[in-house]
Amino acid sequence: MIRNALILDGYTDEPAGLGVPPYIGIYPRYAYGVLDKYNVKVDYITIDRFRELRGAFNLDKYDAVICICGFHTPGKYLNANPATLKEFVSILYKYNGLKILGGPAATKYGSSMIGGKIEDESKYKSFFDIVVEEDLEAVLNDLLREGSVEKIDFNRYRNYEELREYAIRGAKVVKLHPNYPYIIAEIETYRGCSRALSGGCSFCTEPRRFGLPKFRDEKDIVDEIKALYGEGIRYFRIGRQPCIFSYKSIDSEKEEVPKPNVEAIERLFKGIRNVSNPKVLHIDNANPAVIARHENESKKIAKILVKYCTSGNVAAFGVESFDEKVIKANNLLTTPEDVLKAVQILNEIGGKRGETGLPYLLPGINLLFGLKGERKETFNINFEYLKEIYDKGFMLRRINIRQVVPFFGTEITIKDIKKAEKRKKLFLWFKEKVREEIDNKMLKRVVPKGTILKDVFVEVKEREDLYFGRQFGSYPLLVGIVDKNLKIGKFVDVEVIDYGRRSITGKVAKP
Repeated sequence: MIRNALILDGYTDEPAGLGVPPYIGIYPRYAYGVLDKYNVKVDYITIDRFRELRGAFNLDKYDAVICICGFHTPGKYLNANPATLKEFVSILYKYNGLKILGGPAATKYGSSMIGGKIEDESKYKSFFDIVVEEDLEAVLNDLLREGSVEKIDFNRYRNYEELREYAIRGAKVVKLHPNYPYIIAEIETYRGCSRALSGGCSFCTEPRRFGLPKFRDEKDIVDEIKALYGEGIRYFRIGRQPCIFSYKSIDSEKEEVPKPNVEAIERLFKGIRNVSNPKVLHIDNANPAVIARHENESKKIAKILVKYCTSGNVAAFGVESFDEKVIKANNLLTTPEDVLKAVQILNEIGGKRGETGLPYLLPGINLLFGLKGERKETFNINFEYLKEIYDKGFMLRRINIRQVVPFFGTEITIKDIKKAEKRKKLFLWFKEKVREEIDNKMLKRVVPKGTILKDVFVEVKEREDLYFGRQFGSYPLLVGIVDKNLKIGKFVDVEVIDYGRRSITGKVAKP
């Protein structure tokens, strides 16, 4: 019998979902919602906060500890240090209660904090009493309902009908987050991918885990946001899906590039605005092939996003490669022509500057190296297309350059990674060239000198006269603020005065 439980949030980062501060992901919220349903007394703590309190923290008062962690798209984090399974074991090795593991690290695909290699932490899984390979909230529900570990399926998927209650009840956990109220709630709209019809991209876990798309109802999403808003959350990202333009898309189970459902997306974002007045409402992923090949519908959706979302919004394009040989070898589908067209569409509709100081809606581009068929020419091809985008006068909010991870069950193998390792110097050369010759120029275009960036949240003091901060939202700009008297955890308006390669320097704007 579980009467008292602790959710220990070690953070998550996946292709369609972020749970690293300032974000709070879906895993702790849904888990809290289930526990609340069964009247379990629940505490929640992030791994960073736990490290601060470890010596004074009494784990023995809990009947169960639910650990959440795992990374499928690892990144760099300004003000958070994610947990590993090894660390969880070191924390719980004397604990005698029920030990439950959920999140990407619990899946058969494994987890990696570093691009280009997989970290084998499988030996640590056996330490846990329950390892939830699929949906943590579904397994918790069955465990609490049945009262016995022997009677439950650790690999059960939940459906969206049962999720509704967990998502709404789970909103209450946000007040236990150490960064509250300055946290962004990641909101799930659907999971699965139409690319599953042909197996999906060679490296991606999404279609392999979830198959074809399964969509949440607009009302369920809106009601979850209403509950979160009622708990004091003012920052939202409608993420947790491969492509927001494909939400409730027509023939999503028959077409790999399905026709967007403009009406459903309008209902969703209008509904969100009817129940909240968020300070930030952003999106995440978008498929450039969908935008380019369904131009009329996508233009209407882009206008909807500009109308209902806040400025500074970014549609992250999973381009991965502009090299047609790599595209074919990895079943990427999206062509360079698709990307250029989609970039043009979002610039035309979302390029106007909004109240935050940033344009309303810009594309971002994700590039992935170490894929099958990669060659020396791949690096030049990718650079030339980025240069073409810049030369055409378009804006990109970000260029994300990563190395592929050979997750179990995908088509990327250790052999592919070893081949890529031979091109490591070329990868580093490319990254440096993009940062110097594209990113810096693009920043000057996106945020010209004199631009006022509203509500920059001061997070870190770097030295006596330099602080680092960011606006809340998807892929926020890193802002170095030249000042001697700022307070951590406060908002300031910043005037842009200079540029790094991927960051800007500013001073506190005069009122």
